[in-house]
Amino acid sequence: MIILPRQLWLFVLTFLFCLRGYAQAPTEILFTGSYQQAPLTQVLQEIQAKTPVRFYFKPEWVTNLKVTKNFEREKVTTVVEALLENTELEAAWYHDYAVMLFPSAAHHPAIVYKDNEGKPLNRLLFGLPKNAQDDKKVVLRGRVTSAKTGEPVVGATVSVPSLAIGDQTDANGEYRLLLPMGEHLVSYKSIELLPEERQVGLYAAGTLNLQLYQSVVALNEVEVRADGLNDRNVNTVQMGMNKLNIGVIRKMPTFMGEVDVVKSVLLLPGVSSVGEGSAGFNVRGGGSDQNLLLMGQIPIYNPSHLFGFFSVFNPDVVKDLTFYRGGIPPKYGGRLSSVLEVQQKEGQNTKLKGNGGVGPITSRLALEGPLFSPKTTFLVAGRASYPNWVLHSLKDKQLSQTHAAFYDGNANVTHTFSAKDKISFNSYVSHDAFGFTQDSIYSWQNIGASLKHTHSFSERLVGSLNGVFSKYRFGIEDQDSTNASKFSNGIWSASIKAEGNYDARQHQLAFGAEGIYHTFQPGKLEPASANSGVNPIALTQNQALEGGIFASDEYTITPQWTVMLGLRYSFYQNRGPGQVYVYAPGQPKQERTIIDTLSYGSGEGIAFYHGLEPRISLKYSITEVNSIKAGYQRMRQYLHLVSGAMAVAPIDFWQTSNTHLKPQVADQWSIGYFHNFSGNSIEFSVEPYFKRIQNQLDYKEGAELWLNPTIEADLLPGKGRTYGVEVQVAKKKGDLTGWASYTYSKSEIQVNGAFPEEQVNKGAFYPTNYDKPHTVSVVAAYQLTKRLAFTSNFIYSSGRPTTAPIGLYMVGGVEVPVYGDRNQARIPDYHRLDLSMTIEPNHRKDKKWEGRWSVSVYNVYGRQNAYSVFFRRDVGAPPQGYKLSVVGVPLPSITYDFKF
Repeated sequence: MIILPRQLWLFVLTFLFCLRGYAQAPTEILFTGSYQQAPLTQVLQEIQAKTPVRFYFKPEWVTNLKVTKNFEREKVTTVVEALLENTELEAAWYHDYAVMLFPSAAHHPAIVYKDNEGKPLNRLLFGLPKNAQDDKKVVLRGRVTSAKTGEPVVGATVSVPSLAIGDQTDANGEYRLLLPMGEHLVSYKSIELLPEERQVGLYAAGTLNLQLYQSVVALNEVEVRADGLNDRNVNTVQMGMNKLNIGVIRKMPTFMGEVDVVKSVLLLPGVSSVGEGSAGFNVRGGGSDQNLLLMGQIPIYNPSHLFGFFSVFNPDVVKDLTFYRGGIPPKYGGRLSSVLEVQQKEGQNTKLKGNGGVGPITSRLALEGPLFSPKTTFLVAGRASYPNWVLHSLKDKQLSQTHAAFYDGNANVTHTFSAKDKISFNSYVSHDAFGFTQDSIYSWQNIGASLKHTHSFSERLVGSLNGVFSKYRFGIEDQDSTNASKFSNGIWSASIKAEGNYDARQHQLAFGAEGIYHTFQPGKLEPASANSGVNPIALTQNQALEGGIFASDEYTITPQWTVMLGLRYSFYQNRGPGQVYVYAPGQPKQERTIIDTLSYGSGEGIAFYHGLEPRISLKYSITEVNSIKAGYQRMRQYLHLVSGAMAVAPIDFWQTSNTHLKPQVADQWSIGYFHNFSGNSIEFSVEPYFKRIQNQLDYKEGAELWLNPTIEADLLPGKGRTYGVEVQVAKKKGDLTGWASYTYSKSEIQVNGAFPEEQVNKGAFYPTNYDKPHTVSVVAAYQLTKRLAFTSNFIYSSGRPTTAPIGLYMVGGVEVPVYGDRNQARIPDYHRLDLSMTIEPNHRKDKKWEGRWSVSVYNVYGRQNAYSVFFRRDVGAPPQGYKLSVVGVPLPSITYDFKF
């Protein structure tokens, strides 16, 4: 007989836990004995002396229990059952000769098996085997965290392979499995972490939390989804969505050694940009302002550092990213084309840790750990740049006088009150400064903060309340002695959002509401010194209130059919104080046709827009490895980015929808075929789509955007249409992994106003500035040895449209070019190859310092890709086109990343 020590639940031999299920109790072993008020421990000792059976229990469970029984050649199973009559003990047989005793309970806590040294083994028991019911299912839930950092592991696969049942951990590392009662082998897997298995006796609902350890070799699998091998590509209703883990992003080749979240998105199907040095990106033929970028819950209005060469997302605080270009859930609104949500890490709760990196022009450092107690954690991170040593070494005189720098910082504090309540605070600040000379300095700044409270009302209902503040400001300071000036524009917003999720088994319900208050500063110019000759100008600030109510139901009708029905109702009110110009009817909008001005007081409604935004997705599984999906979504965008450039630029400004500028509305239809091969290790998908846009903006010829109080007179609403097809193949297993995608996409707009001045190309459809019909992306990673890996990216895209001169005429002896129709020419095609090599450390669990070297070459063969084209005429010759290349040479870099 083995009596458990007081500090352990049970003590069992290791060989008991190699079993995949419990055996039936022995039926052939007989026992004889007679007892009068004998201690139960004495009887159990005699049974062990006369038979091979062994008992396991805690001594306090059998204290003061007496036995008065007579047994004559009774089966030992009958004897044990009789001994426990009228007691509060139960018996469970886990081997022909091993029986465990424990107190009765309908929902018994997990019994953790431990070895001689007190270390837990891989088997747990919830409830009692005698309670098993063949037709009943119970819930196994839990949380998966990293043993190294204590952070939640997001996107880990938790599955029972024998039943083909699985789940993915959410943003908090939590999972939920609905399983039949019985014995199950539960598998836990996540990229770059060692897999784990647990043999679980599940006879009641239970909670199993688990830590995963880092692999001896950090896997270099470049996956579109970081959740190991599964069938989510074909068996989920979601389409047009990608998820990337920061571990995957870190392996990609970098620009000047800096890992970049936005550049990784550019490698996904349906995504393109206008070229190097562009801050934003274009999705399915949409504008760069039609993408909602979220850092956690904080909206980012300008995602660039150094005019687009780097993004604002510090890789040391990024956990993963989720990118929607179709099937956008109704909880998101306010943009037409896509949603990029970058999840931030929380501090780990075990001990103080740090990580960072040193590159050619940037360095960064992050610290995290518990704050006063394991229930409260913190994470702070900072990043700074020093590119001037590179700029000043250039031979070009103007570039050698250029100076630039940026910094950013992140902070997170999270407090866990209990398993049901958690509150988290996130903040972000960034600053850029750039100047071609010492006299003019461009600067821009992002500031944001969020406070989120999450509460679990029950096992099925979880809710959250989130408050957010975000501010973006751009400025130009001219220090010229006679015209010293300061210019600024910006936007800031404050919002509150409540969300709920309810798990009703076949129905996955989500619902909530949000409200946002916007303030717009279109532009302000003021003298910077008493001697300046600049006259002050300040455009009127605009105020607006935006709101939304949303709900969705993902309904699994049958194993073959799943539907997601969602609806969002949004509204928008442009509010005073403000003025609205009234233009003469029957005449084009121009400053000279203004006939009246309407004034509105503070808080008074100026213009109001609203409407429904249905979202529908449908999935039909043809077989277990292929499916067809279809979807429709309507999106409304109430904010407009006024820009003279093709991409997001610092001098752009955000403009509210108002009396003259109506919100943009987009309807998108898509259908797709999805197929997995080789045990889900290879994924294939093809997705055609069509999108129609109302009130898409373009500009009049010769539009004046700088400090224009009648900006609506230079903006032209049009009808947009985009259509195309996305094809992708991804290999997720083996030494060679990666993906390849091809996108055909057309993006066109029609501006056909009532007057010739309000038409473009005589009212015909023409390509938008970001129309790039063909895009090819290839990402490949090869694990050469356990610690040495190579990664490559290749990108090809069609050249974007431009407007070219077709002739000249003379005015007063001056040659004036004559331009053809808008966007009927194209700049040269774009293509680029990047390579990188990563040398990993050996990830011993007790290692105090880890270092990793990354060597990369951006633009390996020195392609001089054109960012724009300008035209110049030499004497006696027609105008000739010349291209401007931002990066026209190979750019090598080496980066050292470290952890401690």
